[in-house]
Amino acid sequence: MLRYKSILVALFLQLAVVAATAQRSINKDSITAFRMFDIAEAFFTNGQYDSAHYYCDRMEAFSKLRNYPRGQAYALIKKTDIYIDQDILLKAAALPAITTNFGHQLKDSLIVAIAGKQTAQIAMYSQRHDEAIATFEKHIKSYFRHHPSKYAALAYSDLAYSLGENGDLPSSAANLLESIKVYETLDLDNYGDRAIALNNLSSIYYELKQKDKAIEYAKKSLFFREKAGDIAKLSLGCCNISQMYLGVDSAEASRYLDLCVKYAEQSKDESRIIHAYVTSAQIANGRQDRSTAVQFELKAISLLEKSKKMPRMLTRRYISVGMSYAKSGTDSLIALQYFSRALDRSREMNDKYNLRDVYNELAAFYRHHNDFEKAFGYFVKHISYRDSIINSNTTSNIAELEKKYETSKKDNEITTLNADQRINQLQIEKQKALLAANFLEAQRKEDEIQLLSKAQELQDLKIKQQEEALSKQLLEAKNNEQRLQLAEQDRLFQQKQLKNSTLIRNLILVGAGLLLLLAYFLFNRYQLKRKIYEHESLLAVRNNIAKDLHDDIGASLSNINILNELAKRNLVHDQARAASYIATAGEDIQRISESLSDIVWNVNPRYDDLNNLFIRMKRYAADMLDGRGIQYQFEFPDDGVVLTLPMEKRRNFYLLFKEAVNNMARYSKARNARISISIVANQISMLVQDDGQGFDTSVASTGNGIVNMHQRAQQSGAQLKIESNKHSGTRVELVMEG
Repeated sequence: MLRYKSILVALFLQLAVVAATAQRSINKDSITAFRMFDIAEAFFTNGQYDSAHYYCDRMEAFSKLRNYPRGQAYALIKKTDIYIDQDILLKAAALPAITTNFGHQLKDSLIVAIAGKQTAQIAMYSQRHDEAIATFEKHIKSYFRHHPSKYAALAYSDLAYSLGENGDLPSSAANLLESIKVYETLDLDNYGDRAIALNNLSSIYYELKQKDKAIEYAKKSLFFREKAGDIAKLSLGCCNISQMYLGVDSAEASRYLDLCVKYAEQSKDESRIIHAYVTSAQIANGRQDRSTAVQFELKAISLLEKSKKMPRMLTRRYISVGMSYAKSGTDSLIALQYFSRALDRSREMNDKYNLRDVYNELAAFYRHHNDFEKAFGYFVKHISYRDSIINSNTTSNIAELEKKYETSKKDNEITTLNADQRINQLQIEKQKALLAANFLEAQRKEDEIQLLSKAQELQDLKIKQQEEALSKQLLEAKNNEQRLQLAEQDRLFQQKQLKNSTLIRNLILVGAGLLLLLAYFLFNRYQLKRKIYEHESLLAVRNNIAKDLHDDIGASLSNINILNELAKRNLVHDQARAASYIATAGEDIQRISESLSDIVWNVNPRYDDLNNLFIRMKRYAADMLDGRGIQYQFEFPDDGVVLTLPMEKRRNFYLLFKEAVNNMARYSKARNARISISIVANQISMLVQDDGQGFDTSVASTGNGIVNMHQRAQQSGAQLKIESNKHSGTRVELVMEG
């Protein structure tokens, strides 16, 4: 009996030693694996995706070799994050299911919740927002709500984004507040993240027309920017608050504009200072204070001339100053001097975009001064450069698309080969598991085989879609080339007509006399009557619309009159209330002014032709992007377009374009932008794309008028698609039927 007890004690001690050895091995494996995880995270944060993938693969292989499933799970989590950030959603979609299996195997609810969050993110970035919302809410309810972490904060933030995309702004704001709460709970010194979240919440309230709350949260964001010591971002925040105060409190708007410039100068960041000056000039132009606008433009020009680092932006500033002097009418000679500087620099750099725009401004300048010969000459040059840019951009786009297609095809072949090898390996491991009677492991291998097979099928489908897109692009290029030829023929015909008109004018001035002059006016009268007859029904509709709008403006004016009367009555006894009435009246006046401008343009029959709409769009975009120092590329249809849009659709198309360009200029911090308009059959398409910072996924969907954009698109029966990734730019696509 004593011997039996001795054997039991010895066996127990041996098992204890084995268990302790195994525990030390697991701890060592954990340290090694998560050291690789940290390295991958560092590369991922810096945007070095290949290196990040390399260390994730090493971590996964090491963990598998050491039979450390937790390491395998977190390697897959990080790989999924990288694929999502790269917008490679097909590969990302194949991994969360495997991660979930590891989570269930380890009985680790955090791993399961993270995999669920990633599944929801993939649905969100695939524009399947209903599916994303359901998945986010499921895992927030089951885990994240009770276990605050950085993953929980991201889940709340991304849920807010999807809710905003579906138009639920209040719920979006509520989830953003939960995200902020988690950040504050986890790390009270995390000032940068808190500032970003507060700024995004400010944008939501600004979109909801709650300017008081928008300003309140924007100021809180400034507080944390200041604690973080981020002077450059302080400058940007002050610029934003200044714009919020426009039409509300001019004194505060001016104060924050001064702070914007002050912080920019303190940062000693030359590009930030130039940006502050240009922003100040734009705000001054918005107030019609051209003198102040010119002063800030000249400061920006002085810095740009000294640095010699941004010659194209310097050229844009020359054009902007020339436009300010030309519009003010105070000094035409100075306007010409700045246009000449812009022209000389553009020629030195062979900058087709700036040459196109300066020729357009010179044509407008001489047309305003009734020098039609010079105006025509510059306009012909403007058209020549415009068509050249369109043609070269089309060729470049096709070449780029072909390159991307071939690269994607090669990547698919590599992926397919790797997948086949992986499937073979899994088949062997499955057979080994079956031989060892490990049926659970065999089933897991079978699941992995099925997932890899599905991913391979999806990749093949993507390649097929790219082939179709390339064929479509080639057809569009051929159509564009034909349109360019037609436009050139039309331009030559118009040039010939203009020369004939000039000859007739000279003949009239020399010796035609009153008889020819009378015949000229009679001919114009005949043409006018014919046009009136042809468009009688259309004009009747426009008159009805104009009457309705007039009634609306009349009602607004009556409201302004009432507000002014109320202000007078309260001026002595309640000055605060009187100031409120006056501010409200000022907002109404500003709204009426903007409405009248758009009404006059939209109702005027002169602008039925889409070419006039395109000219207005290009001028608006050029003014906005030039002010931000954003290099841009325009791709517009030729003059020979035959598509006609109804007045309401044309108005919504233009307002959607304005909103997209305005958001890009104000929020993207982009260096380059691309604006493309194309017409195929009875369908017009618009693309507005930039390489800026993209949306913050927490609230960007509701902070920049995106809900209104979707509503306008829905009213017009159009299809609107907005894609954005942080640090990867934004892409807005619109397709509208004629």
